[in-house]
Amino acid sequence: MLTIELFDEGGKTRLKLTHAGLETFPPLSSFRRESFAGGWNYFANEALPKFLATV
Repeated sequence: MLTIELFDEGGKTRLKLTHAGLETFPPLSSFRRESFAGGWNYFANEALPKFLATV
């Protein structure tokens, strides 16, 4: 389950992303917690800001 929350912080928006249920994935290296964390960090810190700059 993925939950995304947005919070107004006086002109800035804070994003809180919660990814639950990782223990239900198969025991493969691509499904390690570190892999998901790396992907979400890339999304939130690089991909999303680049996308938002174009809209």
